[in-house]
Amino acid sequence: MRFERIFEDLEGRFAHHEQQEMRAVSEDLARAERAQLTLADRLRGAGTQRLTLHVGTGLRLDGTIEGVGSDWVALRDSAGGQRILVPLGAIALVHGLPTRARLPEESLRSPLGLGSVLREFARDRSIVRLETTAGGVIGRIAAVGADTLDLHALPTGESVLVPGSERLTVAIAALQAVLPR
Repeated sequence: MRFERIFEDLEGRFAHHEQQEMRAVSEDLARAERAQLTLADRLRGAGTQRLTLHVGTGLRLDGTIEGVGSDWVALRDSAGGQRILVPLGAIALVHGLPTRARLPEESLRSPLGLGSVLREFARDRSIVRLETTAGGVIGRIAAVGADTLDLHALPTGESVLVPGSERLTVAIAALQAVLPR
C-alpha cells in the first residue's frame, strides 16, 4: 500500500513535470514563430478591420487594408473610399492591428513592388498629394525611377498643368504616403 502511494506520487510528479516542459517548449516555439513575422504579415492578417496608420509626426491615415506588397500597403480610406498608398518603412505606429498574421503566400499579397504601384498612379494621370519627410506637395506623377519619382507640381491644386508648374524629383525613401487629391 505504501509503495503504491509512492509510485502514484512519483507518477503524478512526472506527469506534472512533463506538462510543464511541453508548455515551455510550445511557448518557445510560439515566440520563435512570432519573431519571424513582419509588419506586412501582420497587416495582411488585419483583413477588413479598420486601422489607423501613424506616418511621420502628424499624419494619421484611417482605412481598411486593400493590398500589401513587400514594401508597401494600400488602404481604402474610410471617409471617401479612396486608395491610399503607404511605404511600409514610413509607418511609425499602427492602431488597431490584430495579433493574427497571414504569410506572404496567402491572400492580399501583391507581387508588385512600390515602384510598380507608383507607376500605376502615373499611368492613371490622377492628381495626388504626396506626403514626404519634407512636407506635402500636390501634382501628377510623371515618371518613376528606381529610387526617385518625378512629379508635375500643381501648387494651387489645378487639374491641368499651367505655366509655372514645376517638375519636382522626390526621393522614394522620403515618401510617407500617396493620397488622392
